[in-house]
Amino acid sequence: MTDEQNQENEDRPKIHVVDRRGISEEKQQDEPNSEPPKLEVISGGNPKDASKEEAPAPAEQDDDEITEEEARQMQNEMEQQQFAAIEQQMGRPLTEKEKDSVRQEMQRQAETAMRLEVAPMLVQTMSELSGRAAVHLGLMPNPYTKLVARNDKEARIAIDAFAAMYDIIQFGLEGSLKKELERVLNDLKANYTNITGKPIAGHGGPKLII
Repeated sequence: MTDEQNQENEDRPKIHVVDRRGISEEKQQDEPNSEPPKLEVISGGNPKDASKEEAPAPAEQDDDEITEEEARQMQNEMEQQQFAAIEQQMGRPLTEKEKDSVRQEMQRQAETAMRLEVAPMLVQTMSELSGRAAVHLGLMPNPYTKLVARNDKEARIAIDAFAAMYDIIQFGLEGSLKKELERVLNDLKANYTNITGKPIAGHGGPKLII
């Protein structure tokens, strides 16, 4: 085959459309039972390519699926991050018994998260608020800057928010957790009063207006 013939085959359309609707009325009358004229699609291009069957597309792999090994690795990384955060706050390494307690708490939080429970989320937020209140009262350094600095306004906001959340969920808490949150709230109020010289009213008292 010459180069010109090869070029002609390459330029030829891969798909040819043949219009057979132009059949004459006489032919339609002569062949009343013939099929109505139609458009036909005829594959073109290289005959060898046309004879090949198209291979089925490979099944797409779900990128969202993770293996059991990957799931264990992710869980281990989350545990190590949690351990490091707690050790930074405590200023010492955790014991194995303490790590087991942290793992149990993480499992409990995961289960409550799946049930979309609100109270555990508020308790977690209260824990963060108490830590920020302590930082703003100058009782502990800022974990990011490592500096100790007072900010009475921010401390009062954190304490009032803690108290408001406690008022909302206290009646649905188990005994030990309720007592612990009550103790933390009383300690925050006492520290605020001792450091700033300004008393804080009870749970139902006036809150700071910003």
